[in-house]
Amino acid sequence: MAPEAIAKEMEAQLTPVVDRLITMMGAARDAFNRHSRHSLEDLKKGQQAVVKEIKEIGAKIEAEGLSAQKTEAERFVLIKLRNVLSHLEVVADTIGDLAEPIHKKVQGAVLFSDKAVAQTNYLFDQHTGMIRSVLDILKTDNEFLKKYVLEEGAKLNQACLDFATEHEARMIEGVCLPQAAPIFLAILDRMRAMAQHETDIAGLLAKKS
Repeated sequence: MAPEAIAKEMEAQLTPVVDRLITMMGAARDAFNRHSRHSLEDLKKGQQAVVKEIKEIGAKIEAEGLSAQKTEAERFVLIKLRNVLSHLEVVADTIGDLAEPIHKKVQGAVLFSDKAVAQTNYLFDQHTGMIRSVLDILKTDNEFLKKYVLEEGAKLNQACLDFATEHEARMIEGVCLPQAAPIFLAILDRMRAMAQHETDIAGLLAKKS
């Protein structure tokens, strides 16, 4: 099977994975904004399902890669896709890990400042777009998209750092509640981790050899 055909086949398998990750982001956002325990449960179930799916696809890629009939070019594509899967698995786990701070927010009925709410929702939006872009890169091999995800990943990472600094200022001013601080910072930490792995995925997909 030619490298292009392998990539096309794997794209078809990764599409439901990416769709599930986007659904997980939606559940996390809904739980955050609405204090929905039901959405938190959906988030946890989604994490379990997508990690299982990723491992199954990974096992298939490993089996394909071990075939003596594969050319070097085909093996390169398979290795690249296996590495992409590894990063997607971490992204899935990190989205799932948002359940912990969000659960504390829900359980304690902790209110965030309007600014913190807006910043968190901005990050939800941006990460959802980044995950969609990963799938678009797989479909189109578009160089502009690869560059976009690399640049946006860096911007998201910096945004998380900036938001943490701004939060400290709001704490000093008394705008934010003290109990909101560890929850908000925990969310930012997970968002930063996601940005790094999304950037790493774009870097892997940009490799030609």
